Amino acid sequence: MWSNIRKNIAATLALFILVPAIGFAQKAGDLRGCVTFITNGQPVHGAVVLVVGTSHVALTDEDGNFEITSIPTGTYELIAQREHLSATRQSVNIGPGATIDVSFALDFSTVHEELTVTATAGGQITAFEAFNSVTTLDAFELVANPQSTLGDVLQNEPGVAKRSFGPGSSRPIIRGFDGDRVLILEDGVRTGDLSSQSGDHGITIDPNGLERVEIVRGPATLLYGSNAVGGVVNAITPHERYREAFTPGTRGQYSVDAGSADRQMGTNVSLQHAWEKTVLWAGGGTRRTDDYGTPQGVVENSATKLSSRRAGLGYFGDRFFASGGFTMDDGRYGIPFAGKFHHHGEDHHGHDDHDDEDDHEDEVNVDLKSRRRVQRFDLGMRNLNNAAIDGVRVVFNVLDWQHNEIEIEDGMETLGTAFSNQTFITRAEINQQRLGPLSGKFGLWTQSRDYVAVGEEALAPATDQRSLAAFAYEELDFGRYRLQFGGRVEHNDYTIAEHADEHHDEDDHGDDHGDDLHHDEPRDRSFLGGSASVGFRANLGADTAFVTNLTHSHRAPALEELYNFGAHVGNLIFEVGDTNLRAETTLGVDTSLRYRGSRARASFNAYTYSIDGFVFASIEDDHIVDGLRVGEFLQADSRFTGIDAEASLRLGDRIWANVGLGAVNATVTTTDESLPRISPLRGRFSLDLPYQSFTFSPEIILAAAQERVFRDETRTAGYATANLQASYMWAKPHMAHVVSVTAYNLTDQLYRNHTSFIKDLAPEIGRGFRVGYSVRFF
Repeated sequence: MWSNIRKNIAATLALFILVPAIGFAQKAGDLRGCVTFITNGQPVHGAVVLVVGTSHVALTDEDGNFEITSIPTGTYELIAQREHLSATRQSVNIGPGATIDVSFALDFSTVHEELTVTATAGGQITAFEAFNSVTTLDAFELVANPQSTLGDVLQNEPGVAKRSFGPGSSRPIIRGFDGDRVLILEDGVRTGDLSSQSGDHGITIDPNGLERVEIVRGPATLLYGSNAVGGVVNAITPHERYREAFTPGTRGQYSVDAGSADRQMGTNVSLQHAWEKTVLWAGGGTRRTDDYGTPQGVVENSATKLSSRRAGLGYFGDRFFASGGFTMDDGRYGIPFAGKFHHHGEDHHGHDDHDDEDDHEDEVNVDLKSRRRVQRFDLGMRNLNNAAIDGVRVVFNVLDWQHNEIEIEDGMETLGTAFSNQTFITRAEINQQRLGPLSGKFGLWTQSRDYVAVGEEALAPATDQRSLAAFAYEELDFGRYRLQFGGRVEHNDYTIAEHADEHHDEDDHGDDHGDDLHHDEPRDRSFLGGSASVGFRANLGADTAFVTNLTHSHRAPALEELYNFGAHVGNLIFEVGDTNLRAETTLGVDTSLRYRGSRARASFNAYTYSIDGFVFASIEDDHIVDGLRVGEFLQADSRFTGIDAEASLRLGDRIWANVGLGAVNATVTTTDESLPRISPLRGRFSLDLPYQSFTFSPEIILAAAQERVFRDETRTAGYATANLQASYMWAKPHMAHVVSVTAYNLTDQLYRNHTSFIKDLAPEIGRGFRVGYSVRFF
């Protein structure tokens, strides 16, 4: 393994020798100016100034000034904003050797430009310009409604739902895709956890300490991996901004929040100090919730705890940059009702097959205790200003994830299963210089993963996974029309550890449980496949765009789909993997119609994905082993079809009405069966009512009944919940205060989340409120 890693490092370091010698200097110009508040003309410190469609971005200094140099000649649009303080776009023409002066005046707006670095061929772009459907939540939106998990933060965004086995295991579902088909990133790199593997595994990222969260819907296999068929969620930390634009000074944030229905309490702090060309950053936080309350009472053993720390040091010169940092996350949360399945027979509808009042099921709890350690090193070159290459960046990530599933009975803790997942990732990418209409990036990605599980739910043998990919993503800009095309070739090897077969046969599932099931011995597997896409974007007017993408993607089966065998409480089935599974191939079409005007904004997206050899757990209703239904991983052709849309309409001077909608129909085409845990039609309607520095936002969340269910999966009734959020933002040149109060489920509605593993046992959270305070200084 280390031999391969050394080879990858040597190959990527060679880029720094070769890249500066490529090409020759390209004609360019400079941009400079200032950013002020529209109300009083005071300078704005820490505002982002972006040259749309390029890697050129700057942060304003203490006097509100900025400068961007070496911009290739051409016509560009400029954006300036600091969270919800934004300005109208400006268009500039950069000539050879010219210096252009511009100025921006920022005003508060609840509807503003959404920026993304996740779905782009070059630097930052806006969601309106992107080929993929993108939604972003900035720091203001995250702290104004503080949540404990990424799943809770994103669950009401169009096309997004929440999978959970209680609050601690919450994870996003995108367009009906769950698990291994939705990729979670932190600053553009995989998180290294096992949240995709099981319904009771969670993500140890505190959203309240993030700078931004980006949701990229639809296939993103070209840039990030073959298992991103459903989409990507990228959690961006505060210090990541210095990689885009260096500004001397001190930036930071402190936030604190509390809630009622789950006794939520949390605090987070981050600090970045830059001098000359050096940046030092540090941060961390703690968060806890108690067992949450519902209209039917408290859900026992649903409490959560999370603590996080991060620090690092970086050098960001005009050309060369390098940084290193570490992250430490520790969490613990309860898995409600898991003790019932561990210790007692259960019929396949989720109800007890006995009512013995003397049993001790209420005395048995199951907790999951996790530990994540990340060491990250970045180095690269930027603003190279030669004919071919704009910059190169190499990321080395060492991730160590461990978690223990702990059984608690009569106050005594017993280790049930211990998981270890160590991952080494190298990602090298080269940003091309804009050559006429052509821009893009290409690169290499490697992953070395060592997976080991020991205990009663050690369903798969110890496995080494080795992955290697090469990718390219290109765009052609012809003004009114743009084309996107690219490809990715990815190779995945699974190697079973020595003596794995003996261990797999002698695990703790019971002496003869599942003996009547056919299960091939685990064996090494290797998968090689390619993905490709082509997209077309047309400006139908100054404010309207049409986008369509055709994608062919390849996904290797996940480790658990190949090798799991045994009672898996986390997914409520006795899992039977298939070591002979072949790779999935997906043919997808995404179409989007977007409008961006001064009084209205809208995005309507329709999609269909035809998947050859879709892998899913086919459940046998009448076959019960260890109190759980048997679920064999099989393959069948499937189709996902749906829409997600959002729109905002300006009703008055500053009043906006907002609506969001998401619907998906996912079926096995050969049998016309619905696939399991597919979210129903869901919508959101809200108003933003500003008054001076206050904003009041009443909101209604609607969900239709889910009648299309898998096998004997229970149907879920529709519901409507009402929320109210009030926030106060006090913005100063070097500081911004945000105070928020959110009242949720005002009517104490009894409702159930169809994509929850325990929806038949526990409803969602009842009436409550959250309060939060955050201060950001620049």
